[in-house]
Amino acid sequence: MEAKTRDLWVLIQTAADGSAKSGLDLLTPGRDLAGKLGGALVAVVIGHQAAGAVQDARAYGADRVLLVEGEAYGAYSTDGWCAALCALAEKYGPDAILISADSDGRDLAPRAAARLGTGLAADCTGLDVDAQGCILWTRPVYGGLETATVKCAAARPQMGTVRPGVFKKGEPDAARSAEVVREAVPAGEIRTWVAEFIRSEGAE
Repeated sequence: MEAKTRDLWVLIQTAADGSAKSGLDLLTPGRDLAGKLGGALVAVVIGHQAAGAVQDARAYGADRVLLVEGEAYGAYSTDGWCAALCALAEKYGPDAILISADSDGRDLAPRAAARLGTGLAADCTGLDVDAQGCILWTRPVYGGLETATVKCAAARPQMGTVRPGVFKKGEPDAARSAEVVREAVPAGEIRTWVAEFIRSEGAE
């Protein structure tokens, strides 16, 4: 897939109540990377009744929010979220996509990368951009004893998952404005879904 823009996307994953679950911390490095790429910082919000996540994405620095909303997206599913993310990527052609390397992100990112015909740098701990506009993804190797820096020069979008906790959320600004674009994307066939959450005894 060819990039149609220089924009950098950050996936804001939502919880069952529509609030932001993860990804807000990636808007901090995303702002720096988008500036170096020469594009906009775009938050992609997928969920149900996700007004809270949209407002958070705006407050934490997104220039634009792409919103896919519907009951089918109330809880994470590999099929539904991959269909939505890939449909948006094929329509808008971002240069890069950042996804949190939490349990959902680790499931979603490789599937989406394969469908979009691009590479994936997993579990990254450092991000930068070289002179040619390629993101330099730094990730641990050899069980964390060393680090390697990789880049995807030939395919777009450049995709990577970022280890949770590496970057901290910036200071929110409730007065920030950002364009919100609603996209109607059918979830398609969802073959697997979460039936129940079971909390471990004593867990917070």
